[in-house]
Amino acid sequence: MQTLLRPTFRGLNLCGLRSFSSVKVLLNKNINLEKELNKLADITASIEQKKIPKVPQDLVDEAHLLSELKNFHPKVMTEHAEIPGLKRPLPLSAELNYYAPFKNKVEYGDLKAEVIFKCYDPRNLEFFCNFALRVAYYLGIPATGPKPLPVRRERWTVIRAPFVHAKSKENFERRTYTRMLRLWDANERVVDTFLAYIKENSVWGVGVKVNMYVQEALKPSKQSQEQPGGESRETNGISGALDALSNSNPIASKVLDLLQDPAFTRHMSPEELSEVKHMAAKPEDKN
Repeated sequence: MQTLLRPTFRGLNLCGLRSFSSVKVLLNKNINLEKELNKLADITASIEQKKIPKVPQDLVDEAHLLSELKNFHPKVMTEHAEIPGLKRPLPLSAELNYYAPFKNKVEYGDLKAEVIFKCYDPRNLEFFCNFALRVAYYLGIPATGPKPLPVRRERWTVIRAPFVHAKSKENFERRTYTRMLRLWDANERVVDTFLAYIKENSVWGVGVKVNMYVQEALKPSKQSQEQPGGESRETNGISGALDALSNSNPIASKVLDLLQDPAFTRHMSPEELSEVKHMAAKPEDKN
């Protein structure tokens, strides 16, 4: 049996040939080939990137958001019970009408308005009060109520007919039901918006009465002191009060007589006394 042996030349220099190892040469060739392939891949990738147009970042974000929305499954708070005859579930906004309305919390206790509803039919009254509470909630107005007020009863006794049944009588009764809502901690414009909306969507047979509470300064404003012609008039002091009354008015003359009484003059300052004397001398000058 013959065996062939591959000769290896190590440390020999035959015919000008250097020593080599076949294994090392193959490894070096593989490493160099991988480097060349990586360089070629980088060059081709850079060329392809130059050819592909750049997409704006907004479009990329929008596409990413749309891809996420496809995997999104919203949670349902209520059961998907189908309505008989419609074969579809009741919407959440419609189902909330069967529950009590939400209310905003009263924080400061600043009363702004009292809304009073009156009606002869309690069903329409309760329905409209429920609607007003929902409007106040969505406008951000803290509201309390509806508070039931005493029922007003009115009775009439009349004859049944003027001729045949004149001796027999019958009674009639009318009941007025009242509810009151109180609005707190809100701006005047928001309250006006609330009142305008419930007026626009009013219910037949329900009357609305509003008591507004507005904060104003104690000192008289400039607008109240100005006359229609544009001239300003003074409203403070005795002279301002007397100027408001006409000299021909008997009440004005009586007031002047009382102010000249010593029982009043001893409590006046010198400036007020001079004003009273000046006002008392005006009619004499005219005469």
